[in-house]
This record gives sequence, C-alpha cells and structure tokens, in this order.
Amino acid sequence: MAFAASLIELQAEASCPICLDYMKDPVTIECGHNFCRSCIDQRWEDLKDIFPCPVCLHHCPRKNFRRNTQLCHITDILKKIPTTGSQRELKEEKPLCVKHHEVLNLFCEEDLELLCAQCRVSSDYQDRSLLPIEEVAAGYRKRLKNYFEALTVEVEDAETEFENQVAKIFEVQKRMENCRRELLYECKEFKCSLKIEQDEINTVYLWKRGMLKKN
Repeated sequence: MAFAASLIELQAEASCPICLDYMKDPVTIECGHNFCRSCIDQRWEDLKDIFPCPVCLHHCPRKNFRRNTQLCHITDILKKIPTTGSQRELKEEKPLCVKHHEVLNLFCEEDLELLCAQCRVSSDYQDRSLLPIEEVAAGYRKRLKNYFEALTVEVEDAETEFENQVAKIFEVQKRMENCRRELLYECKEFKCSLKIEQDEINTVYLWKRGMLKKN
C-alpha cells in the first residue's frame, strides 16, 4: 500500500494540473510549475501582459516556456507502469471542480469554498484572496493543534478541580459523620444525666411524702 501511494504521488508529479493526464511535451514556466505545452498555451491564449500560473497564481510577466526534458523522460517511464486498482482508487480521491473538471487546489477564505485555477481566472473570484489548499490546510492544522492544546489544558484543569471538589466533599462527609457520632454520644450522655436527675427527684419526692425511709 505504501508503494502504491508513493507511485501515485510520483504519477501526480508527472501529471498536468490542467488536464490531469500525463504531461505531453512538458514545459516549465517562470514559477517552476510544469504543464503540457498545449494546455498552458490554451490557458493563456486570450491573456495579455500578465499570465497567472494555474497552480500558485504567480503572475508571469512573459509567456515564456522552457521544455523540461528530464520530466519528459520520467513521464515516458511512468506510462509503461501498469495502474493497479488501488492506485486508481488513490488517484480518484482528488476532488475535481464540477464546472471545469480540474483539481480543486485553491481555497477562498471569504466564502469557505474550494476552487480550481480556472475558477480564479474566469469567474468573479479574481478580486478575492485565494490561497493554495496545502497552505490553508497547514494553517488550519496549526490552529486545530493550538485549540487542542488549549482544550487539553482546560480539561486537565477541570479534572484537577473536580478531584479537589470530590476531596472536599469527602472531607465534609467525614466531618458530618464525626459530628453525628458526637451528637449521638452527647444525646446518650444527656439522657443518662436526665434519668439520674429524675431518679433523685423521685427519691426526694417519695421521702417527703413519707413513702420512703431514710437509710
């Protein structure tokens, strides 16, 4: 599975970001990204002065290409490797733009929407701030990590506070039990005292009435 995933990554590097197929006569533009010569020619056909890269949106001032001979050889070698079912599944995992059928590699933070490079050039998103998905994902992963760390601290503090509260409850229960025992003991002592006093009163009463003789 690891080999298949690595092969898919290599095949993706040899694939044109515009047509998603192996590059034909691959060329490199100013920012370093590679495309089929015909694909980038068609993409920039009606543009003048500034030519945005379909991947990173870097504005190339000139319509200059440089043939990538090494990538051409790599593509020829990859074409000879048969594609397995697992590789096709991994390749199909990449989401495509419904409108342009290109890879969704841009993110609009204002609308929270995934876009392809063609959307950026041909739609109302030209004035919007669009970022590569990888950059946005890295930012969100960092934010999630910070949230997770903060929540972890809050959970630990809450658990510590809960343990402290439980300990206080146990202490209060213990003190209440001790108080209950002391009260029961005092009540018992008080009853004994009352009985002794009552017996003495009865003895005095009977003696005064002559019903009891002194010893």
